[in-house]
Amino acid sequence: MYNYFGIEPYTVMGFPFRSWKLHYNPIIVLRNPLDRVASAASMTWVKMPLITHTEDAGAVFVRHSLPYMKLIGDRIRIIDFYDLEQYIPRTGFQSWRANSRVDDTAKVEDVYVENDAYTLQDLKQEVSIYNKLMTTQERVSVEEWKELTHAWSKQ
Repeated sequence: MYNYFGIEPYTVMGFPFRSWKLHYNPIIVLRNPLDRVASAASMTWVKMPLITHTEDAGAVFVRHSLPYMKLIGDRIRIIDFYDLEQYIPRTGFQSWRANSRVDDTAKVEDVYVENDAYTLQDLKQEVSIYNKLMTTQERVSVEEWKELTHAWSKQ
């Protein structure tokens, strides 16, 4: 996304969650929480050891997998994470990505990694909210996204 919006990689945009939630047109990219956990585990315990990193592995895992959907409410429109490249092409500088996906038959208990930040029940709740949002919330079309972001897009 950095390239798409012409932002220096790994910089903070300064758009706090509260401001986003109160925005007149809040749009969020939703990814299956179980895939987020699998990706976080891969990034934390497979990729991180291969690079020099000063941050605690547990903190990295939690930051990438922490349940958040109970905070966003239902006054949102969504982009499905698995369709994201239709909205924002991957060009130029790219962060490493795990492409982690769990099997459709996986249960929350199969994927949950014990940690100090959230419980198995929290992750179950996240999956439930995700499933509800994916079936009830309006999706932003690719065309509308491009119209909305034209002024900021550098592509």
